[in-house]
Amino acid sequence: MLACVYFSNRKDAFIFYQIFFDCARHDLKGDIKEDKNKWYVVVQENGRSLLSEMGQAIIEILNKRKLNAWMEGVLRHRFYYDDPDEIDRVIRLSVKIKKDPPEGVQLPNIEKEMERFVKRKVFERSYSDFDELSASCLKYIYSELLDFTGKLLDEYKLEEAHQMMVDSWRRRVKNKVSGVPLLHVTYDKGLKYYFPEGNPVGRAELINYLDSHPDPMIQNLPEDPGILPALIYSPEELMIYADEQGEAKLELLMNIFEEKAVWKPLSFFPFLKA
Repeated sequence: MLACVYFSNRKDAFIFYQIFFDCARHDLKGDIKEDKNKWYVVVQENGRSLLSEMGQAIIEILNKRKLNAWMEGVLRHRFYYDDPDEIDRVIRLSVKIKKDPPEGVQLPNIEKEMERFVKRKVFERSYSDFDELSASCLKYIYSELLDFTGKLLDEYKLEEAHQMMVDSWRRRVKNKVSGVPLLHVTYDKGLKYYFPEGNPVGRAELINYLDSHPDPMIQNLPEDPGILPALIYSPEELMIYADEQGEAKLELLMNIFEEKAVWKPLSFFPFLKA
């Protein structure tokens, strides 16, 4: 069986060739040929599995070489983004949210739609024009791509707002003259704060401190103050004791306090009860 994929872009042809033969499950005969500014990847094998493997290689090169460019086009021409750095940040965020989708956000599975389209098209015939197939694939997935990009931008705006908040708190913590040299923080299914001598920080202490040191950035104290005690006191040093890496509130404290924060295992907390 003879199959062929042809390209107008030499780099696409060579990347496809490498992907295909690196991923092939067995020895195949194939070559790259050039004719009239087109590059042909020709493969020969006995058996229908060849088309399946070629389809998989096409899907991979579409993901590597086309998908981000399509998304950039949507950002520029449908959402009117024109700053290259900002477009790059949005596209990098897309990789992150595909791996770890935000809770409660239903993202269209663009890659699955691409796979469905490509496999159907490749099985229709033993030769494929990559440029034509790419254009048809974009048309096929366009509504899903538009939906995905819109939801991606919602998350991007939230992340940008979050980063602005973190930067604001970071400057505040860095510049504030604090009367508290050290604050201990433990995490064991929740955050608990302690003064340098080991006395726990309670709600009454926080309210009294806010009464005597009004803070325009903290209008009220919720039942679960979360990271607010650390921000209210803004100590010169924040000692965090926890065994759980990656907990969002602890990571946020580390990001805000930077060099003022030190992370240690929970067993290092000096005021553990015997």
